[in-house]
Amino acid sequence: MAGQGFEPDVRVRTSEYRIGCIGAGMIMAECHLAAYAQAGFPVVSIASRTKASAEKVAARWSIPTIHDTPEQLIEDSEVEIVDLAFPPDQQPALIRHALKQPHIKAILAQKPLALSVDEAVKLRDEAAKSGKILSVNQNMRYDQSMRVLKQIIDSGALGDIVFAQIDMHAIPHWQTFLQDYDRLTLANMSVHHLDVLRFLFGDPSEI
Repeated sequence: MAGQGFEPDVRVRTSEYRIGCIGAGMIMAECHLAAYAQAGFPVVSIASRTKASAEKVAARWSIPTIHDTPEQLIEDSEVEIVDLAFPPDQQPALIRHALKQPHIKAILAQKPLALSVDEAVKLRDEAAKSGKILSVNQNMRYDQSMRVLKQIIDSGALGDIVFAQIDMHAIPHWQTFLQDYDRLTLANMSVHHLDVLRFLFGDPSEI
């Protein structure tokens, strides 16, 4: 099906909003900041749990401002979008702090949004009430292979699909905070697979 006009990449609508990054671990240093640099998105500041880690990542990606704490970054009026890559037990408080700031337009948080469904729903509702965008980094649906597969399915080329399964075989990257999860696979990895199944086929009518 080569040459069918597929769009594997999301179109960049704007690159004007200034981003502040919270976290200096692998996800931020190797993935998010690399993507921002490639897309031309301006990253204006960074903070992490340890300033030394933030300084190291800032030097690598030429980030001009390093804050002592995540809270200071959130309060920086130069920041319009907060990219938050912190453990889920610490995310809710930082999200709520960002929702209170008039200069913050949107927040990108990591999955899971919180350690309970009730807390995640509260954050969703608080963000809606504030008029700000709160997004969860469900990035598998934006993978080029998944986007093109969705386009193929929607074209009808595969007919009526009656069964779908995702198998994953990988050496996990275990972060220390994962030991506090009460449902490790579901919260840390399968959340991506469940989301992409919804992306491809819509919300389930029965579970």
